Amino acid sequence: MGDQTFLVKVVGAASQGAVGAFVGASLSAVTEPVVNKVLVERKSLKQAITEHNVAKIVSFFKTTMSTNFIKFPFFEVVNMIMNSFTVPAALRGTVTGMVFTSATLPITNYRFKKSMNLPTGGISGLYQAYGPTVGRDVVYGVARNKMMGWLLEANPSLMATPSGRFKAMFMTVLFSCVVSAPGNELRGFVLQPKGREKPFMEFFDPVKTVRSTIIGGLIMSLSLGAGAFMTPFVESWAGKIKEIFRRDPLGAIVLIYLLVDRFILPSRVERSEKAITSGTA
Repeated sequence: MGDQTFLVKVVGAASQGAVGAFVGASLSAVTEPVVNKVLVERKSLKQAITEHNVAKIVSFFKTTMSTNFIKFPFFEVVNMIMNSFTVPAALRGTVTGMVFTSATLPITNYRFKKSMNLPTGGISGLYQAYGPTVGRDVVYGVARNKMMGWLLEANPSLMATPSGRFKAMFMTVLFSCVVSAPGNELRGFVLQPKGREKPFMEFFDPVKTVRSTIIGGLIMSLSLGAGAFMTPFVESWAGKIKEIFRRDPLGAIVLIYLLVDRFILPSRVERSEKAITSGTA
């Protein structure tokens, strides 16, 4: 029974992250290149927006979707596992931040460089700004655990409803993004393109710092808030799927095969045909 309860929690955390991943990918495809230009290149918001277009949004959405479906569920599962231990919130947040960053920094930096149209720079480029990123994520993890604890202490039944889950997650994540903003700014300073670096005092413009913090924080909090709102419905759906497997394992396997055949295989065939056509042209 204990193992099943733990598995349900893992599925719930992963589903919350998955929903957040989709919402976040949709928002980030539009806003992340703009935020990165404001954060790293210190361009004005107007200039960053004018350099963005629909074609770039569609192209970058493929990157945000694939990377979010790794990062968001992974963080939520790591955070859930650490919350199952009776240890201080600061230690939980520190371990969560270090594990998450060490495992996903190459994905984070790959996505950042894609949004900025920069070369990845090999292994060193994928692990660039490791220190500032770890510091930022540790502070974020600690702040998130602290804020959630305060909210639940003030209102123990806050997470009992989907709207309550949304409010709790939105406030927790927004607070955590603001608290960890200095680390994010330092990361942006380290990630400046070679040959175009701005001096330290010129880079840390308070107005631009506040602007990038607000935009980035709202994207993250809205994304995970939506994920928290949808989690009970996803868990209910997962429970039904589990019941189907229990009652008719063979039928469930056939159903999965049909879904894969319907939605995945045609795209693979199409890509193969394009590759063959381009190769013979």
